[in-house]
Amino acid sequence: MRAVLIAFLVLLGIALAADRVLVVISENLLVEAVQEEGQLPAEPDISIEGFPFLTQAVSGRYESVRVGVDVEALGLPPGATADIRLQGAQVPLSSVFSGSVSSVPVERVEATITFPFAYIGEQLDGATVTRDGSGLRIETTVSVLGQDFPIAATADLALVGREVAVTARNIEGLGVELPDTVVSVALDLLDLSLPVPELPFGLLFTGVQVVGDGLEVVAEGRDIVLEEPA
Repeated sequence: MRAVLIAFLVLLGIALAADRVLVVISENLLVEAVQEEGQLPAEPDISIEGFPFLTQAVSGRYESVRVGVDVEALGLPPGATADIRLQGAQVPLSSVFSGSVSSVPVERVEATITFPFAYIGEQLDGATVTRDGSGLRIETTVSVLGQDFPIAATADLALVGREVAVTARNIEGLGVELPDTVVSVALDLLDLSLPVPELPFGLLFTGVQVVGDGLEVVAEGRDIVLEEPA
C-alpha cells in the first residue's frame, strides 16, 4: 500500500506540473495572436482560467481566457478599468505541443469598461456622483447671477453609439428654494456625453449600467478568429 501511495503521489505531482507547464505554453501562444488581431499597442497579459487545465487542453477548448490590456494605451482615463474575456477559445493540443498556432477561433468575446464615479464627477466640474438605483445621483453647486445654489439631481443613462449620455432630471435644492432659472441652468450644466474609446476585435457596444464603483459599458463580439501575424 505504501508503494502504491507513493506512486500515486508521484504521478499526481507530474500531472500537476504538466498542467502548469501547458498553461504557460498555451498563454504564450495566445499573446501574439491576441495582440495582432486586437491591434493592441502593447503585449497583452493572457491568463487562461479554470482548473485543471489539462482537461481543457485535451479538448482544445478554453472556457475563459482573460486578456489584460494597458488601459491608458486604449485611451481610457486614469482610474478606468477594462476587462476582456475570450469565451470558448479553440487551440488544438497539437498546436500547444508544437509551440505554434495559425489561428484561434473564439466563440464569444466579452468586454466591460468601467468609469469610476470620481471621473464622472470631474467631467461635471467637481460634482459628487453616486449610485441611485439604475441611474446616478449628482450633487453640486450652480452659480446664477453671482449666487450659489447647492443642488441634487438624478440622471438617466443611455448608450448612443460610442458615447454614454448622462441626462439629468428631478433637480432639487439642498436646503434652498430653486428658481426656475436655476433649474434650467442646472439641466444644461449636467448634460454630459462621455466618449468611450474603440475596443479591440471590433467589439460592438451593447449597453451601459451602474455598478458598485462606477458606470460599466458592455461590449461583445461573436465568432471571432485570431490570426497568427504574417
